[in-house]
Amino acid sequence: MTTTQQRVILSGIRPTGRLHYGNYFGAIQDFLRLQESGTDTCYYFIADYHALTTITESVDFFQQTIDMLRTYVACGLDPNRSVMYRQSDLPCTAELTLLLGMVTNIGHLERGTTYKDKLSKLGERRDGTEGNPLSYGLLGYPVLMAADILIVRADLVPVGDDQRQHVEMAMDIAQKFNNRFGEVLKAPAPVSRSALRLPGLDGSEKMGKSENNTLDLLDDPETVLKKLKSVQTSTDPLPLSTESNDPDRILPEMPPSVATLYRLLHLLAPEDVYLDFVGKYRRKEKFYGLLKTTLAEYASAFNAPIIERYNAPDNTPETVKAFLRANAERVTPVALETVEACREAIGIGRSLYRA
Repeated sequence: MTTTQQRVILSGIRPTGRLHYGNYFGAIQDFLRLQESGTDTCYYFIADYHALTTITESVDFFQQTIDMLRTYVACGLDPNRSVMYRQSDLPCTAELTLLLGMVTNIGHLERGTTYKDKLSKLGERRDGTEGNPLSYGLLGYPVLMAADILIVRADLVPVGDDQRQHVEMAMDIAQKFNNRFGEVLKAPAPVSRSALRLPGLDGSEKMGKSENNTLDLLDDPETVLKKLKSVQTSTDPLPLSTESNDPDRILPEMPPSVATLYRLLHLLAPEDVYLDFVGKYRRKEKFYGLLKTTLAEYASAFNAPIIERYNAPDNTPETVKAFLRANAERVTPVALETVEACREAIGIGRSLYRA
């Protein structure tokens, strides 16, 4: 009889505000699927250290973490089946980051796409400031991410395309460490998440909190309708070059903000409702008002059970704090063993304090 090998799966999200549809269809939906496997150990951490890489003033990340985890639970993630913990509750991650930084070249980090994008956007905005104003934390982001992955000995790291390079950098860092000090670290495999990158309500490429273009999972019906009514739909329907109704084929031919409405309708409404509105678009009917109110009804219906579970008596800030403590205790032994093995391999020896 063959047995399914248990895998360790890791993913994380930064606590930068309320969760939205981009988070759900881009990540949470996948987390729920992995949780149901029953054979894998799933670690989902709140990346509050990572949230500091672009910080300019004090932010209550702790409260945002609590709110985010309550939303996770409301969406169906079970802290008894998926180990959900706060990155900063695992301080040995910072120690491993330090150790890994000793074998990571600056040139390797400067090739990181996130760092290069931030640097290129500075352009002429440096206002005569000498040197590079970007933080060490931003440059070293891939090392911290490598520590997150390697410390729990993750086998698989489901990521979107924008994070794939960081996982590959973690693999490179692990290999370099092992080449120098022996086979200590377990290199992960990046997995392209079968996730949707949902565009924003303004038609921009990505739905995001900083762009203020989100439809949130905790939005009440009034807020949902207000947001959808504000979506730009003044452009007349454009001719579609294909008879296919596949959203991946026809949405690129629509105005961006209109395409966002149709993408959401395809995700939330029955197929016949979506197809009916595709027909209206092809016939160039006057229907945008009806499209928005119809979509608002389905979005509100989608949000309703999440909001109800978010406000449930057993889903409070205190219960979240309790399972955070419990889950931190579950992951700490694995993390400490990884750090101690790295210390010993390098030659500084295991910690006398933790012995």
